[in-house]
Amino acid sequence: MFKKTNIICFIFLILFLFVFSRNIFADFKKDRVIDNIKKYELNNIVATYTTYFNKADINRYNNIKLASEQISGRLIMPNEIFSFNKIVGPRIKSRGYKEALEIINGKFVKGIGGGVCQVSSTLYNSILLADLKVIERNKHSLPVSYVPLGRGATVYYGQIDFRFKNNTKYPIMIMANLVNNQLTLAVLGKANENTVEIITTKSKVLSPKVIREVDKSLELGSRKVLQSGKKGFEVLVRRLVKKGDKIIKDEFISKDIYSPRDTIIKINPKN
Repeated sequence: MFKKTNIICFIFLILFLFVFSRNIFADFKKDRVIDNIKKYELNNIVATYTTYFNKADINRYNNIKLASEQISGRLIMPNEIFSFNKIVGPRIKSRGYKEALEIINGKFVKGIGGGVCQVSSTLYNSILLADLKVIERNKHSLPVSYVPLGRGATVYYGQIDFRFKNNTKYPIMIMANLVNNQLTLAVLGKANENTVEIITTKSKVLSPKVIREVDKSLELGSRKVLQSGKKGFEVLVRRLVKKGDKIIKDEFISKDIYSPRDTIIKINPKN
């Protein structure tokens, strides 16, 4: 039975989820979502994370919305492992996905389903803040604009997945909220007194090399910058869990290396 002490929290949560915000999922899910929130007393927003995108990029917005619809309202039972690829499914034209920029082989190129990694990365950060156990996560090969270095979670259907485990004693629910240019992923569950902080540190700066290549087609004594260099970074991510002012867990999460991009200069020396 739904406890009377939770009624106010429940009403506030329902108002937040379905009136004041624009949570996205198929309409037929709404009753089931409300029933599950009530049944399992998911009257607390355990964690949220928001990323931003350019809504003028219609194809990318479409892909973000489609992927978010698949995971929004998803109930995850204790000890259950959530697989992003399994839940979202293949990102193909026949399922409504469109062509937008994505990272393939270390370059930004157009591909079907571009933008879905923003959904997985936003979810990854909310999972970190909810103190849930990450089972599988892979970094992007290049920095992305919507999350800090070390905080992305790339996915590629059939090859690269993002998975986490509900390592709590109670069910949790994932909710997606898409308003204007903002994507928010929230974890609903039981109230928890602990607070979680994610600490990201650039532990090393990796300098690019300068590569000079002779090109006889250039004017004698001239030079041409073919590629400008960029610094790389080694990034460490830790998770601190506190109860009041006391740290009860200091957990290493990941070490990501973002390789520098070398400067390439074409030259035609005089001698």
